[in-house]
Amino acid sequence: MNLLRQNLSRVAPFAILLLVLLAAAVVEPQFYDVANLGNVARGAAFLAVVALGQLMVIIVRGLDLSVGAVITATLLLVVELAGTRNGSIPLALVAVVGMALAVGVLNATLVVFRRVPAILATLATFVLVDGVGLWLTQGRSRGRVPDLIKPLGTGTVAGIPVAVIVAAVLAVAVAVLLGRMRFGRAMYAVGANPDASYLAGVPRRRVAALAFVASSVLAMVAGLMLSGYVGFYDRTIGVGYDLDSIAAAILGGASFAGGVGTVAGTMAAVVGLAALDNLLLVAGVGPAVQLIGKGLVLFVAVLSAGLLSARPAEVSQPTHQTA
Repeated sequence: MNLLRQNLSRVAPFAILLLVLLAAAVVEPQFYDVANLGNVARGAAFLAVVALGQLMVIIVRGLDLSVGAVITATLLLVVELAGTRNGSIPLALVAVVGMALAVGVLNATLVVFRRVPAILATLATFVLVDGVGLWLTQGRSRGRVPDLIKPLGTGTVAGIPVAVIVAAVLAVAVAVLLGRMRFGRAMYAVGANPDASYLAGVPRRRVAALAFVASSVLAMVAGLMLSGYVGFYDRTIGVGYDLDSIAAAILGGASFAGGVGTVAGTMAAVVGLAALDNLLLVAGVGPAVQLIGKGLVLFVAVLSAGLLSARPAEVSQPTHQTA
């Protein structure tokens, strides 16, 4: 039974992607217009970068609801520090990296070291970061995204969107990290059995903490890409990326029980979700139906997490306090 579940979890994201692509060919052939496929690729690239970080957090039995706030804060800092007349792009980049590291460390401190449930800790971080941004700007912004950053969201190289290239490079890097490097194996070990990994000498708290930091940094990268795409301050830019990235990781074969998940499966789920969003948009479906469709996808993600998991997710934290 466990083997069957594992095989289903590997096949499911690719099956969902195929179904969406077939549905697009029947329902809305304009979906396959070259320009529209470029839009799908960009949308998938933005989500893919966030989902890579979310995947690593879920592997170590966590989740990160603060990624949307990190994306919005990245855009805010870019606009405020680099988009004004006397702005500085290097200063803005230093600021966004520092912000992402600070959010990641805060999440790690709360979840890993203070043992606060991840859903509560990262939600609190989301509210904090979003509130600070709103307080600083009062909902308004004084600048625009500099031209040097715009290619991250709108540029192309040999006809391929720069965002897609960045996402592909990061996906390969994370795949190598998880599949070939000691740290990646430690992440799977911590997620699969925290107590056994502790007895084996794995510094599990350090590993889990770095997963949260990596998630925030990758969300910041996605924020830079989205900054280049939108070109101006929009405080709703990060809305939805938290749940969408979780859905992509879970549909891609990860489990809230930890210890499983692949980059390939997550990327297939990302493309499927991006294609579905675009298909509904191209078909002229209203916002209400789009929300219903996304809600159904999230429901399927949660349901699949329960059905395909080889073991139930553990609510309690590991008993050991060291390492």
